[in-house]
Amino acid sequence: MRRLLTAVWLSVVMLALAGCAGVPSSSSPQAIGTVNRPEPSSLPKPTPGMDPDVLLREFLKATGDPANRHLAARQFLTESASDGWDDAGSALLIDNVVFVETRTTDRVSVSMRADILGSLSDIGVFETGEGALPDPGSIELVKTSDGWRIDSLPNGVFLDWEQFQSTYKRSTLYFADPTGKTVVPDPRYVAESDPDQLATELISKLIAGPRPEMVKTVRNLLEPPLKLRGPVTRADGGKAGVGRGYGGARIDLDNLSTTDPRSRQLLAAQIIWTLSRADINGPYVINADGAALDDRFPRGWDTADVAATDPGAADGAAAGLHALVGGSLVRLDGQQSPPVTGSFGEIPGQTAAALSRTGQAVASVVTLRPGAPDMASSLWIGQLNGVASQAIEGRSLTRPTWSLDAAVWVVVDGINVVRVVQDASGQPARIPIDTIALSTRFPGEISELELARGGTRAAMVIEGQVILAAVEQTPDGGYALTFPRRLGYGLGDTVVSLSWRTGDDIVVSRTDADNPVSYVNIDGVNSDGPSINLVMPVTTVAANPSAVYVADGQGVLQLSGSAGDDDPGWTEVRPLMVPGAQPVLPG
Repeated sequence: MRRLLTAVWLSVVMLALAGCAGVPSSSSPQAIGTVNRPEPSSLPKPTPGMDPDVLLREFLKATGDPANRHLAARQFLTESASDGWDDAGSALLIDNVVFVETRTTDRVSVSMRADILGSLSDIGVFETGEGALPDPGSIELVKTSDGWRIDSLPNGVFLDWEQFQSTYKRSTLYFADPTGKTVVPDPRYVAESDPDQLATELISKLIAGPRPEMVKTVRNLLEPPLKLRGPVTRADGGKAGVGRGYGGARIDLDNLSTTDPRSRQLLAAQIIWTLSRADINGPYVINADGAALDDRFPRGWDTADVAATDPGAADGAAAGLHALVGGSLVRLDGQQSPPVTGSFGEIPGQTAAALSRTGQAVASVVTLRPGAPDMASSLWIGQLNGVASQAIEGRSLTRPTWSLDAAVWVVVDGINVVRVVQDASGQPARIPIDTIALSTRFPGEISELELARGGTRAAMVIEGQVILAAVEQTPDGGYALTFPRRLGYGLGDTVVSLSWRTGDDIVVSRTDADNPVSYVNIDGVNSDGPSINLVMPVTTVAANPSAVYVADGQGVLQLSGSAGDDDPGWTEVRPLMVPGAQPVLPG
């Protein structure tokens, strides 16, 4: 998908609605409608004089509102079609829709062709896809006493790109990582016409829990039996202006079982970051069972009160930029780049490195005879300015990546993913990672692997494609890469290197000379980055929330300009403008 999906997408179903009469006012969890709300006044309605073609198009517009099992669109159906149509489950997002009609005096049969761009689950999880829509079957329209109506249509919901974009808003839920050090994003798409109900919708989704791939990778401090006592209101209890201006938001919970202060802090962090990132402003008054969640904040929390778990924090930022130059680790110091003190400034032949999440330790790969049949690689780990020790060996090793518990992950010989930790004696222990689910679906050489900051996701480059997997701890204490899926279909197989910018989006370098740097988020949506001043080949990329660096044919460059800059480009990091230099950041 070459176009960037903005935070909202339009929902137009192409074939799915059921029930004019006797439609329940609520349904099982839908991608958008766990909160009852009035039907938008702008939605079209069928009229007796509508031509079948017009009625079908208006029907598709009406399906943009999923409330009450697409009640607005069901008005375009006959009663029997509504009774028989099943709109549950995931919806397909489609584009380039073509209708082919066959007409008689009192009946019209319509077939549909389209391209698949992705799917939207019944809990609002979007994932990209590609390919042609398999023939879903015909849509039949008949003439009734009230005019033309849809009398038969396939089960399922088809969301048109443009209509979806005008209806759905991307919001992000946050769940605690296993260590309790940060929160992990779980993007959802919500069709919410009333902004005062969005906070209630998001908290309800937090209580319902994470997407399936995250169930075994994160903690949810808001899981049942915890529940909302009522809708989220302004801090003073008012129902209008929730989270806007200085009105704040009040969340009243019942059945809280968490008693320790740390868990309550994490619970508050989940709520605060979820609402704050949805532009629902504080103060956040959080009550549990009729009393303040924390006696320190009876008048409300703010993001500063949970800053330690900030999902946008740049780990180890104080360490600054480092780089591999001439096979040794150097640090950027103004207009100079002296070697670091200790082993990593002295060991020759270093080909890939990463600082720890704190910025205080280093993991670096030393490669002998690169590219030769007898190539040999070794992983060295130690304090940044201290002594390094050898951890593991292999013919090839990928750039190392650190987890929040200070373990180092690396791929040995393009196939075996291992986790390196210090055992009780202080010696490095090599623990294999279960990759059966990954290799079954995506066989091939893993040329890059980097853990997201929260440690619950791993992004990989496999045969030039970006593959995402969940990092799941197994009952025996090991780890497995599960729920693998491809991101960024529009990138093809051109990806060389990748780096997490935030817990939600990734920067990649490519062999595509027109678009040597691109972005892809965990929904799978990719977009092209600037290429000004870059010289091919563009290789290693290193990123954090505040900076992006790449290595090209000249040396190391930094992305300049703000997110709103119309003409961002790449500027030289002068002391590191040496061919073969690679940027090194915590990660």
